[in-house]
Amino acid sequence: MAICEFSTYVKQRADSLGLNMSELARQAGISRQGLYALLDGTTEQAKISTLITLAKALQVHPMVLFRELLHQLDFPKFSTASAKYRFDASGFIQDVTIPDNTTVFTGQVFTKVWEIQNIGHVNWLGRKLVCMDRKADIPVVPEYIAAPEAVRGLIPTRRIIDIPDTLPGESVMLSMEFIAPSYPCSLISYWKMTDEHEEICFPEAEGLSCMVRVVSL
Repeated sequence: MAICEFSTYVKQRADSLGLNMSELARQAGISRQGLYALLDGTTEQAKISTLITLAKALQVHPMVLFRELLHQLDFPKFSTASAKYRFDASGFIQDVTIPDNTTVFTGQVFTKVWEIQNIGHVNWLGRKLVCMDRKADIPVVPEYIAAPEAVRGLIPTRRIIDIPDTLPGESVMLSMEFIAPSYPCSLISYWKMTDEHEEICFPEAEGLSCMVRVVSL
């Protein structure tokens, strides 16, 4: 890939977000001259920090820009370690809502939204995000002892999210409605991507999670 193709990608992405070059440079924390030097290839070497801030302004995973820029050097295709499919990779972009350690109230219903990006070279078709939480066993206790809460942990309104078909380079928003338990605590709900055969795509990767602090009203 020539540097002009990297420039075309950045300009098209900025245009899709309604950003002109001046606004893109401002959000990326670099000068207009520096941005144009990067896009036309007159700068000798792009700093990693510059590409990271530019990726943030473009709302893409930094690996996408690295791949676009380094592809001209025949850079090896990126793959998540131990991915089921060769050259498959997923990048976490942001918690759109409910970042880690958000405080919610007992019994509160809230919606968690994740943004992820296909940063590999495999089309995501028929994939799902599946809850990995295990249901807690409730012990049998004598009648004169108060029984523990019958429902423990965060309660998702469903345990599977359909992931829209996603091409390499595209990002997708995934949302899930949760119900907080009726007692104060700190909790995490854990989710992983599966393919159309219901097999986990990235067995050793971190996955997505929703972590909250539950307090009483």
